[in-house]
Amino acid sequence: MTKPLFQNTLISMAVFAALAASAGAQAESVRFATFNASLNRDASGDLLSDLANPLATGGVSATIANRIQQAHNVAEIIQRVNPDVLLVNEFDYDQNGMAGSSSVPSAAGYSSQAAKLFQDNYLSASHGNAVRGTTSGVNFAYRYTPTTNTGLASGFDLDNNGAVAGGNDAFGFGNFAGQYGFTIYSKYEIVNVRTFQNFLWKDMPNNLLTNDPTAGANNLSNYYSPDEQAALRLSSKNHVDVTLKVDGQEVHFLTAHPTPPTFDGAEDKNGKRNYDEIRFLKDYIEGADYIYDDQGATGGLDAGAKFVIAGDYNADPSDGDSYASAINQLLNATLVNTQFTPESAGGTQAATDPHNNGTANASHVGDPKFDTADFSDSAPGNLRVDYVLPSANMNIEGGGVFWPVDSNQTDTNNTGELFDLVGTFRNQNLYANLPSSDHKAVWLDVEIAPVPEPETYAMLLAGLGMVGFAARRARH
Repeated sequence: MTKPLFQNTLISMAVFAALAASAGAQAESVRFATFNASLNRDASGDLLSDLANPLATGGVSATIANRIQQAHNVAEIIQRVNPDVLLVNEFDYDQNGMAGSSSVPSAAGYSSQAAKLFQDNYLSASHGNAVRGTTSGVNFAYRYTPTTNTGLASGFDLDNNGAVAGGNDAFGFGNFAGQYGFTIYSKYEIVNVRTFQNFLWKDMPNNLLTNDPTAGANNLSNYYSPDEQAALRLSSKNHVDVTLKVDGQEVHFLTAHPTPPTFDGAEDKNGKRNYDEIRFLKDYIEGADYIYDDQGATGGLDAGAKFVIAGDYNADPSDGDSYASAINQLLNATLVNTQFTPESAGGTQAATDPHNNGTANASHVGDPKFDTADFSDSAPGNLRVDYVLPSANMNIEGGGVFWPVDSNQTDTNNTGELFDLVGTFRNQNLYANLPSSDHKAVWLDVEIAPVPEPETYAMLLAGLGMVGFAARRARH
């Protein structure tokens, strides 16, 4: 073999080896999930005490026993979904075991005591029975629990009832500080956190607080005083960007829980706030420069960033009470992958369940198989309000909604089948009228292509450099 031919052969082998190493790396399939689990409680500290007593010992009341069983049902659902990354909405906040919340952001890596108790006493424990089978515990190595605006006193009469008191006058509705917060569990390392709890609503360009197109007294500029407009925060709980390290690259898990667009008056203050809370995330993924976080940084995501939006957004694309089809701001965004919509057979069945207390579902435009929440059937009916939305630069492999079908709609939902974990709306014998939550767990499996190892890049670059060197030698 001649020397040039031998050199070219070695070069080709180096290049092909590098390409083979890069191609041989398998894409990671990561399951992202969101679950409004209704792990909020009616009194401050109750969630902590419930999660610390998984066996319901000490002669607890039937009400407390039902609350503890509800937490077990929630844990079993999570185990059956078995997500890699999970957002739990409606999870009361505590600061190192002290119930309450704060305007000072939680440090990166902070886990509330309730989040730890839920992992140790519920998620790590086996659940199930002989009918639906048993589950194994699921362990999340990383957690983050952000502070929340819910229940934090604003000092203003935000509902204009003549008194400054109660949940309606808090920065986000809550009967006590920390109620209705949320927490995040992950099997992947959390490498950075940005929170937006203190971002002021007025600082969003063209917001609906100071730029409301509604005429007259129902214009929010007329409803709220100038001092209130200057102080109001956009986020009813928090908007949080948790950056995960997945197979060598960063993925932004974007979490929120916008206020329901109801429980207000003709001014529709909650509907308009819900719209702008959702819009904030659209602006964030598009890199809007007006944004500032609680940590002192500015701007949104960089171009090309990978992200997954998750949460209960209290907005259905075609039904319900949302302002100006608020969720379509995300569903129609070019940077969001909406090629796959999670569904369930249970959602279809629930639309016409004989236990329904009304006929609102019959007038809905949306297909009930996409519903994620079992609301009152007199109004608003079942809706799609819970979302997992990856960026358009990642592929969706599949997904679903944990809403099993009821094999016998005439029984009392205590036979032990999967359906008994979700039940039907308004079962008065259960905590919050349901075995787990009126919302259902939603998940997507997302393909995340690996980043080649540094040595693979080095091998490829060296091979290409040798090709260039050989080509120059050949010309001379």
